Amino acid sequence: MGNGKAGRPGVLAITVVTGLLWASSPAAAQQAPAPLPTEQKGCLQAPETTEAGVPWAQQRMAVDRVWSLTKGAGVTVGVVDTGVDGNTPQLSGGRVKPGLDVTTPERKPANDDCFGHGTFVAGIIGAAVRPGTGFAGVAPEATILPIRCAITTEDGSPPVLTAAEMAKGIRAAVDGGARVINISASTDNPDPELAEAVRYAAQRDVVVVASAANTAQQGDPITYPASYPTVIAVGAIDMLGKKADFSQTGKFLSLVAPGVGVTSLGPGGAGHWVGSGTSYAAPFVAGVAALVRAYRPQLSAEQVKHRLEATADHPAAALPDARLGWGTVNAMAAVTTLLPEESGTAAPVVAAEPAPLPVPIRPDGPGEVVAVVATVSVPVLALLGLLVFRLCLGAKRRRWKRARVVEFSRPRTH
Repeated sequence: MGNGKAGRPGVLAITVVTGLLWASSPAAAQQAPAPLPTEQKGCLQAPETTEAGVPWAQQRMAVDRVWSLTKGAGVTVGVVDTGVDGNTPQLSGGRVKPGLDVTTPERKPANDDCFGHGTFVAGIIGAAVRPGTGFAGVAPEATILPIRCAITTEDGSPPVLTAAEMAKGIRAAVDGGARVINISASTDNPDPELAEAVRYAAQRDVVVVASAANTAQQGDPITYPASYPTVIAVGAIDMLGKKADFSQTGKFLSLVAPGVGVTSLGPGGAGHWVGSGTSYAAPFVAGVAALVRAYRPQLSAEQVKHRLEATADHPAAALPDARLGWGTVNAMAAVTTLLPEESGTAAPVVAAEPAPLPVPIRPDGPGEVVAVVATVSVPVLALLGLLVFRLCLGAKRRRWKRARVVEFSRPRTH
């Protein structure tokens, strides 16, 4: 999902870019998860490896610094996708609601997931902290509402998602109590039903976050629902903070977040996969939106969108930038910053745990000695200056005559 292209208008094949393997340390590299399969037929197998270290995206986001203030408890995030496996260990314990499958007349629950895309997205949003892995979601106490709207293909290939099904999914998430909705899918068809569903969410004060698409190398078509004004459109950056080569650009882009070689969950087991795509950048932003809504419940959906954009790590460019939007989402700033326009309505700013200070680098050559000498010499020079000033003042009073001198003579000896 999130590539914005398919073989026929209005239909999106659920595909992502195969992920690169990133590791935070040699120990983690030995247990690095495999790339998420994107072209498999039939149900996705359970992941066989576990990320032992802290993935680069979690290090970059540093959301654990915010958890002393909020972990997203009390906020329901709708995942409009392929369903979410509620039995996956890091999402288990009742944190995944039954949800709704809008693709069939029976309207069955959607808390299972054959394809795995929705579970991967949900893991980035709200995977719980567990021993044995450094991977966790952005808002590990948020509740996940799965809405299945992806249509299964007859041959078992990855499902497809029409604009009409996306519209149904958004409405179902709103009606199901979601305060934040993540939709990691897009189409280049400006469908009226989809536009009306987004308007429906905005009228009911629901934050909608959507992936911008992976079609930067196919002409950058305008994609929906990302380009609707009330939607937070999210592009992808890599480990170096650069825009991913596949990530959609355009004036509608709101923010960027990690989307290359990011780690998350798979259905049917406790392990992890690694994947790439704007599909996986969007849930980082959705998770931060959940943190903000939990900590600042008085803010409207429009204010949350503005807050995330205003507190992002802005690029050195005119804003919003067509490649990076307002910049990289910053969880700490989004939760704690007191914006002037919210004066009198914002929650108190409570200092979260400070980030660890970097180890100072000792300078090469005599630089350190010079610094010490300079530090010591400043007060000495000041004292000498004061002494010279007083001597000159005394000489002026004597009209610059020589001061009287008292001589002590030695006693004469005979």
